[in-house]
Amino acid sequence: MRFSVIICTYNYAHLLPDALKSVAAQTLQDFELVIVDDGSTDNTEQVAEQFRPQFQDFRYIKKPHAGPADARNVGARATRGTHVAFLDADDLWSPNYLSTMREALSAHPQPDLALCEGITFRSENGIVTDAALNPGLPPLNGPVHSPQDMFRIIQLVAPSGMVFSKDLYKRNGPFDVESFGWFSEDLDWALRALMAGGFCCCVKQRLYLYRRHADNLTNKASNSFRSWLKIYSQTLRVARRDPQAEALARGIIRSRSIRFLPTCSTSEGRLLLKRAVETLGGDPLITVYYFGTYIGLVSLLKFLKQVRQISRHIFRKRLAIPLSPSSAAVFEAVIDERLGVP
Repeated sequence: MRFSVIICTYNYAHLLPDALKSVAAQTLQDFELVIVDDGSTDNTEQVAEQFRPQFQDFRYIKKPHAGPADARNVGARATRGTHVAFLDADDLWSPNYLSTMREALSAHPQPDLALCEGITFRSENGIVTDAALNPGLPPLNGPVHSPQDMFRIIQLVAPSGMVFSKDLYKRNGPFDVESFGWFSEDLDWALRALMAGGFCCCVKQRLYLYRRHADNLTNKASNSFRSWLKIYSQTLRVARRDPQAEALARGIIRSRSIRFLPTCSTSEGRLLLKRAVETLGGDPLITVYYFGTYIGLVSLLKFLKQVRQISRHIFRKRLAIPLSPSSAAVFEAVIDERLGVP
């Protein structure tokens, strides 16, 4: 088993060094590193080249800007290893990430996919100011048979916490550029793999840091909602024959319909809710939300979101953990702070 580490990046020259430092600090060093530059216009290439001496097997691929799905496919096709490990350019790994994932995959006869838990954080000027422990994965080692487990897992999938075999990539097909070229391409791909019976190992350890910042593609909640409508109508078309899977999929769309409304205009929200009702073939709750946009629902939700943000700013403890030390020290400090360890 040999890992191919792929970092896909687009205009993240200011964040890329943290990611590369965490890769260079891995306790397992037998891997190739492939950086896929998705047409950056900043000094990403110069930043990446400064780290070349720290890696035994280093390649830099620059391509025209076409979105995350295409960048992931370019990287996956270029690799020479047996397993692919993505790290997004704005995220970080624990030093034990690769060794722990290899151990999990090696413990089973048919290792297709390994997922681990993570931590979401925010930073300013190289200082971690806020962090939250992500929800835990179910204790699964094998194919997913339960719709509850499948939908629980799929909502926690993150590229920086996912390792899969090249054989699974060939069987499952590439990331969907046409339908999910810019958003949720990883979620769609993992969902297809799980529904096809891929052997999944859920590693119950927090091994990556997912960075929240203003330029996250996932910040636009309405784009995530659009993606879930596509997933419901396309990826889940066959799975929805199971009444339980249908109910769970609808539940996710309902919960996200109220979540995205404060982030967009009333007209955009109304249009998306109408599309959701049509996609679902009618839904009483979303229909109520739709008519609510005519009587000020969007404005009310925006006000409540502002109140919540102000409350969080006032009452939530602000961290002050520097990113400059080793990634091991950062992980230890963040976990201790979040779990209240003295």
